[in-house]
Amino acid sequence: MKKIRFRYAGLGLFVLSLVGLTGCGGSSNGPIIIITATPTATSTAVPTKTPVATPTVTPAPVAAAPYTLAPLTKLIPPNGATQPDDLAISADGTDLWIKYGNGVDTTGKGGPSNVVEYDLGTGAVLQNLSIPGHVDGLKINPTTNDVWATENEDGNPTLAVINHRTGASTVYKFSPTLITGGFDDLVFAGSGSADVFIVTSSQVDITTPVIVQIAGPLQPTNTALTSTLPGAPPRVWNVPANAAETTDMVGDPDSMTLNPSGELVLDNRSDDSLYIVRAKGVPNSVLRVPLTLDGKPVEVNDTIFITSATTNAASTAGVIYITDTTANVIYALTKPYFASNEVYTAANVVNDVGLVDLNTGVVTPVVTGFQGVHGLAFSPTSVVISASSTKK
Repeated sequence: MKKIRFRYAGLGLFVLSLVGLTGCGGSSNGPIIIITATPTATSTAVPTKTPVATPTVTPAPVAAAPYTLAPLTKLIPPNGATQPDDLAISADGTDLWIKYGNGVDTTGKGGPSNVVEYDLGTGAVLQNLSIPGHVDGLKINPTTNDVWATENEDGNPTLAVINHRTGASTVYKFSPTLITGGFDDLVFAGSGSADVFIVTSSQVDITTPVIVQIAGPLQPTNTALTSTLPGAPPRVWNVPANAAETTDMVGDPDSMTLNPSGELVLDNRSDDSLYIVRAKGVPNSVLRVPLTLDGKPVEVNDTIFITSATTNAASTAGVIYITDTTANVIYALTKPYFASNEVYTAANVVNDVGLVDLNTGVVTPVVTGFQGVHGLAFSPTSVVISASSTKK
């Protein structure tokens, strides 16, 4: 018997050639071929599994004891409103005004921005105002309660004054004599809020002012300004070093506030410092506090004291409102006791809110893990003991 293997169409064929065998009923006239099939190995395609994307969960900011941080979920941004930044609180503490930058051009070529008034009790949107350009600074005039918004921090600056009841706004422009850049933050001071100081940011000429004061009434165009702080002050006193400096340059001024003593406090991002501006002619009229966090220089944005920026009222009880520009979230930070000498700052690069020691410049984090922290505002709660409050 001869065995022959054939390959055909994936089957193995076994062929037997039988010679001289007789079958039933007769003789064989030739070979009998018997074919059997055996399976052969074939390739089988293995299904490819499509990887399932794991959703990225961003951890929430974490507050150190004894602080409590809570997102204000009732404060919902109106449609199209993004990037909350500066905020202001009404004199009675019931309404919160927030500026939404919407990512628009910062030289006045785009817009609009949104300025939104919320009822803090219910979260209701009381007013949603569309303001041309890119709104940056936002403050409430303590005398009129109207909202003032500086616009376009990198060029073509304007000021929008918003009627707090009707929402109607009027836009004012300024004399270009002292301005080669834009407007950032502002503060009110003096009797009847008569003194208005504005941060002039992105100045092309560093010798031009970085803080100006409005001189006289607002005008539709060419409102007059005077210089308060030049970009290259001739003499600055370094507080932690307790020494004079003559080469400081305020190259990137940003947010500004008023401390309880009535001094201007400006943050400058080009040298990671706070500048404290006093009345001209007094000793050490310009002070600098270089800031550090974990031993390294740290850039900051809003800096606040435990006073209302609207009424200047102070209290050891209250709420710090915080904007996270990237997360599009507003937070409330509380604790049982706010010491009257506390100073807080938004360290926007490392995304912490911290306590500032103005004698050393050291920033100690109290909340960490924001996505893009920017705006801070304190709303005091009255806890003053009076004769009427102690009566039973």
